[in-house]
Amino acid sequence: MQTTQAWRPLSLDDAPALAELFAAVEAADATEEHYDAEDLAEDLGDPLLEPAHDSVGVWSGGELIGYAKTLAMPDATDVHRVYVEGAVRPDARGRGVGTDLVNWQVTRATQLHRERFPDLPGEAHIPLHAPNTAKRHLYQQAGFEARRWYFDMRRPLDGDIAPATAPSGGLRVVPFTEAYDEATRLAHNEAFREHWGHTPDSPERWRHGSTGARSFRPGLSFLALDGDEVAGYVMSHEYEAETAMTGVRECWIHRLGTRPAWRGTGVATALLTTALRTAHDQGCRSAGLSVDTANATGALSLYERCGFRTGHTWIGYVRPL
Repeated sequence: MQTTQAWRPLSLDDAPALAELFAAVEAADATEEHYDAEDLAEDLGDPLLEPAHDSVGVWSGGELIGYAKTLAMPDATDVHRVYVEGAVRPDARGRGVGTDLVNWQVTRATQLHRERFPDLPGEAHIPLHAPNTAKRHLYQQAGFEARRWYFDMRRPLDGDIAPATAPSGGLRVVPFTEAYDEATRLAHNEAFREHWGHTPDSPERWRHGSTGARSFRPGLSFLALDGDEVAGYVMSHEYEAETAMTGVRECWIHRLGTRPAWRGTGVATALLTTALRTAHDQGCRSAGLSVDTANATGALSLYERCGFRTGHTWIGYVRPL
């Protein structure tokens, strides 16, 4: 006899059950992404998310067997983007739960788009792990198409760490401090203004995802200053759930950018090598990052020069709304 399913929005109290679901999914899908309940509670507290309307969990026999979320960007110029995510426990797959969750995502994403930017084209976006052909097929059936490719890249932090370099033109690399928080946010928005899919970070969104996150490590984050002006930045994070699972402390390069006026001066290389050397000295034994393979600023070649190698490939899928 099939157990009755119950659908309801997620709440902060569901973070432990969500963490169990994520652990089961990672064990089957081998994404090397690990989250604990605190990470997921922080995600549910995203200022752009209204869990009562923008999330759903599927329960069966008291167990969370699937979930979905939608996150609508608050600003748009040419296209309004709504990001979706979701997963189904491996032992609950093949029952139609995934199809129902994708349909829920598309319906909710469409509602959000029509409410906020009805006069602009709308798109639903989701990154999917390339080896997960079943999940990719599920989204393709719902009208999603592959649009962008991303690499998760890593390098060991061992005795082969090159010395930190220095930028040219009298710029200096200094540790990140709270006094430069707003200037760094503005520098990030300018550095990524022309990048595909970028929506400027509001102060609230910046604090939530970057400098206010529990994973943020100011001691591994640096700024390139021209006088008192932020020319570039590297923002690093360390995820406790990852360390607990692997036994290896990893410095995750969350954001690295150079404002257009200072490109070509070695800012990005200086910031990255400084972060890597510092992470090594502070006991991290791995460094990782994610890169858009079509990044026009040459980020992929920079990371390869600095010893990073591709581990996982993710594909950005897009569906018009």
